[in-house]
Amino acid sequence: MKQFRWLAVIFIIGLQPPLQISAQGSGRIKAFFEKQKEGGMVSLGVRNTISAFSHGSLKEFSTGVGGHFRLQLIDRVNTEFYADVLPTNINNKATRMDYHIGWSVMYYLIDPKGFKRKFTPYVVAGHCFDLTRIKLNGENQQAKQRLSSAVQAGIGCHYNITPRFDISLTTQYMLHLGKELHAHEEEDGQVEIEEHKNAGWEGHLLVSISVNYKIFKLWNRKG
Repeated sequence: MKQFRWLAVIFIIGLQPPLQISAQGSGRIKAFFEKQKEGGMVSLGVRNTISAFSHGSLKEFSTGVGGHFRLQLIDRVNTEFYADVLPTNINNKATRMDYHIGWSVMYYLIDPKGFKRKFTPYVVAGHCFDLTRIKLNGENQQAKQRLSSAVQAGIGCHYNITPRFDISLTTQYMLHLGKELHAHEEEDGQVEIEEHKNAGWEGHLLVSISVNYKIFKLWNRKG
């Protein structure tokens, strides 16, 4: 019985350093998040996106619309959840529609200082699901669609009109994962819808301009 008690005492004493380290670590984490004045901020935005395709002619160029909301995690890390619709007129012979639903993470290259600076540059990267549908013009013409995913990365900048209201410009390259679908015009002028496996570096160059407003905080409301 005495041996058991001594073992219990030794075990409890042995736990002290890890518990102290854990408590210190928790204190540091708590102190870190207490300094994050912008954490929990939710923003809503609308945007226009210009898309150029790497595999087609310069005429495969589209302008679409979309919307997003942002949830800022800490002062220098923001997230964005978005949806876009991008129509493309292919030489007046076919119509392509791209639907994107995805998310991105933005890292601010400088401390935003509560977005009181006029310009806040950032790098951005993320992932999306991409539904593409191509239909040849005319009645009862061929149509195909495919659902895939994509990753994107790029750079951007907020122009802060006020700490709550900004205009953002973002340039990204979106790389498709999996099969690629596009319309190909033959020498005789006929258009065929082609599907390629292992699309490689084919994708979209996306340039988006958005208007955003910060509406409320989910947490850290005293910040």
